[in-house]
Amino acid sequence: MPQSGAEVRNQLEDLLYAAGCEGLWDHILDDYDDSEWPDVAAADAVFESVSEKSAAALLTAYFPEVDYARLAELTLQLTALDLVSGQPYVEDVENEDWLESWRRNFSITELTDKTLVVPSWQELPLTETRLGLRIYPGQGFGTGTHETTRLAADFLEKELASIQKSATVLDVGTGSGILAILAAKRGAAKVLALDVDADALKNTRENCAHNQVVEQIVLSRMPVADIDEVFDIVVANIIAPVLRQLAPGFPVLVKAGGHLILSGMLREQLPELMKIYSDLGFVIKESATSGEWAACLFKLC
Repeated sequence: MPQSGAEVRNQLEDLLYAAGCEGLWDHILDDYDDSEWPDVAAADAVFESVSEKSAAALLTAYFPEVDYARLAELTLQLTALDLVSGQPYVEDVENEDWLESWRRNFSITELTDKTLVVPSWQELPLTETRLGLRIYPGQGFGTGTHETTRLAADFLEKELASIQKSATVLDVGTGSGILAILAAKRGAAKVLALDVDADALKNTRENCAHNQVVEQIVLSRMPVADIDEVFDIVVANIIAPVLRQLAPGFPVLVKAGGHLILSGMLREQLPELMKIYSDLGFVIKESATSGEWAACLFKLC
């Protein structure tokens, strides 16, 4: 059976990060202008490929340390697995040029109907009335543009609006901190944001400062199994295998009558995860999809 575009993208990301990639940049070929790309220089490397399953997509991966033998091996691997169309290639670029190019292509983005993600170096127009979350994206940790983040944010924002008291929120796999910061800005009294990656938490800490919510958000690398608190809302935007693995621990983290938001799964993975969590005592309230991705909202009765 042919792989879906999301499955191809997941395989690409796994292989690229395993090879030492520290950042990804998506382009749309119709809008891509070669003249905007930095001049080649003797420094770090970028590795470009086009997914055969999504012919209009150009993906650039950033490697801070160049190992040409490893990248040549990676090229053969991607081609053999039928994950790219055409020949991937490597260019040397100055690190500052890469970051500047990334900044130029990260702009104000709609997270929900009521909330925008704003690059920390930009200002919202004076006429804009929606909430703006100020984010500086650490390489690879998220800018709020992915469907899974938007789906989770929409459920989270609506649940916080329906709670008549200050809520407590647990954000599992916080990344750049977008969901944790959204919870704090939307009135949560306390947010615990977890991530296994120390660099992700460093990025989240910076973004908390950008949004003046440092006092409301506690950051930790603590394993989910070690948490001894309960929360009004638990949100986890993580890939399906991790959601399966963590499932047995979630019932003891959600208050009776509280809510669990899961995102990060493919649409075809949703029925299996709904059954897993239903068997643990959660009642499905709502599910939503965007493209090939899905999210769901549970209540613990």
